[in-house]
Amino acid sequence: MVNKFSKWFPTRSRFATLSLSEKLKDTAGMIDALKMVAFDVFIHLPLIYFPCYYTCKEIVTGTSWNPVDWVKDGVTKYWNNKEEDCLAMIKLWGPSDCIQFSMPIHISMPFRHMVSFFWTAYVSFTRGGSDDEDSKLKRRLSVSDDSAKVDSE
Repeated sequence: MVNKFSKWFPTRSRFATLSLSEKLKDTAGMIDALKMVAFDVFIHLPLIYFPCYYTCKEIVTGTSWNPVDWVKDGVTKYWNNKEEDCLAMIKLWGPSDCIQFSMPIHISMPFRHMVSFFWTAYVSFTRGGSDDEDSKLKRRLSVSDDSAKVDSE
C-alpha cells in the first residue's frame, strides 16, 4: 500500500519529512494527507476491511461449509452493523490517520500497526461472538459430527 500511496499521493514522502511549521505552510502536502485520510476512512475500511472481517468471521463461526454462504452471510452482517461499525471506525481512524499520514514512513507503519492491533481487539470484542447459542451448537455439531448424540437425547 505504501507504493500505491506514493503514486497516488506524490507529496507524501516530502511532506512526511517536513517540520510541523513547514507542514502547516505546505498546502499541497496537507491536501494529499487529507486525501489519504479520506481514502482510508471512506473507501478502504468500509468497502474492503469490514466485508473481509465479517467474511472471515463467518468462516470461523458460521454454520455452513459453502464459501458463497460465508461471503453472503458476512456481508449481510456487515450491512446490518454498518452504522455502528462505521461510526466507531471514523472516531478512531480519522484522527489516527491524520497523525499517521503526517509522520515519516518508517515511523508511520509501526504506529499504524499499533493502532490496528487495538482496533482489531475492539472489533473482535464487540463483534467477535456468534449470534446465538443455537448457532454455536450447530457449528460444533457439524464439525464434531455428534449430531446423532443430540438426536437420540
